[in-house]
Amino acid sequence: MRRYHSPKDYLDAARDPAASPEELRFLAGSVYDFVRLAVAEHPHAEADVLVALTPQHIKSWNEQRLALALARHPNTPAHGLRVLAERLPAVLNRGRGNDNGLAAGSALCNHPHTPLDAIHTMLADPRVSTDFRRKLAREATRTDVLRLLLNDQSDAVRRRAEERLRAAISAEQDAMKNDDAAPLPNT
Repeated sequence: MRRYHSPKDYLDAARDPAASPEELRFLAGSVYDFVRLAVAEHPHAEADVLVALTPQHIKSWNEQRLALALARHPNTPAHGLRVLAERLPAVLNRGRGNDNGLAAGSALCNHPHTPLDAIHTMLADPRVSTDFRRKLAREATRTDVLRLLLNDQSDAVRRRAEERLRAAISAEQDAMKNDDAAPLPNT
């Protein structure tokens, strides 16, 4: 393992595409927020490292940015995403400085490995604003999440989710028609 002499050395190592899993695991324990964030954004970060990076509380800009990186990472496992869903509600509102928290919430709900029951529990939290749920209804890429939003307490959220779900189903049906019209390969 290489030697580090300055915070920049740690950051450069965490951003190095050739960083080994062992080195990323070591760097995940850094005292520097920006190094831990770089590890969370590294494409080769392993699932256990990503789970270990999950902030205990998500309030500050750094914690929200780390949560966003974890919610976007394809290697974050379902149990890590479930923990994020438990910790994000405090920043899923229009509070000052919650932009990264809102983005993390959207990314979490769109992550294919996030359990639907964890999303449901997160959205039912009274700290989660209607504005966030409306944003999610606009940005959701998972039809199961849109179906969940059909039962929202807000009429605006329900209407938007219904529109998006109808469009998604229509697009899916069109794709199926196009597949049916395509000639079958000769066998």
